[in-house]
Amino acid sequence: MPKPEKWSCHQTGDCCRAISAIRMSTQEAELLKDRADRVTLRWTPTDDPGFVELQAQPCPFLEGNSCSVYDIRPYNCRRWGCFRPDPQSEPLEPDLGFLGCANARVRFYRDRAVRRQLQHMERDAQRWALRHGWTGQER
Repeated sequence: MPKPEKWSCHQTGDCCRAISAIRMSTQEAELLKDRADRVTLRWTPTDDPGFVELQAQPCPFLEGNSCSVYDIRPYNCRRWGCFRPDPQSEPLEPDLGFLGCANARVRFYRDRAVRRQLQHMERDAQRWALRHGWTGQER
């Protein structure tokens, strides 16, 4: 059986256009505020102390199809993957119940390689998040 190719982002910007809000720690928000020289940011408090939501749709840091703050993107952006092999033939299907995308849910249950890659993405994102104000106990 052939080994499936590792998924990589196609950089369409679809995910940054589809999401309406991005939850992040206040430490992550401060990093973004420092880089917000040309964009207007709208914040909403959350029920978790120390967290806010950036009102998006599209994300104010999306420039063309690229993230202008990729190096400091928040945890929830780091852990997101649509896992679409071809974005031209498969539209993004937002689904906040599973990592933000119905496509990822279907592939997660069908493909062991996707599960492994997702676990790797999650592990890397969690390490970064714990260094930037997340405790692992957030709702």
